[in-house]
Amino acid sequence: MTNQQMIEAILDKMNIINRGAIKAEEYNAADPSAVKEIYEYVMTRSSLSLSEVDGIVEELGQLT
Repeated sequence: MTNQQMIEAILDKMNIINRGAIKAEEYNAADPSAVKEIYEYVMTRSSLSLSEVDGIVEELGQLT
C-alpha cells in the first residue's frame, strides 16, 4: 500500500470532509514507516475521539 493510499484510508476512517487541508498526494515523499504507524493505529480503532482526530491531523501535518 502506498503512502497516498494509506492517507486516503485514514481520511476516510476519520470522516474528514474537507480534504483540501490534507492532500494525500503530498505524502508520497513522507517516511513510509511513519505513515504506516498512523495508518495502523487509525485502522485498529473502532472509533476516534475529537482529540484523537486533532492529534492525528497534527501528526500528519508534520510528515509533509
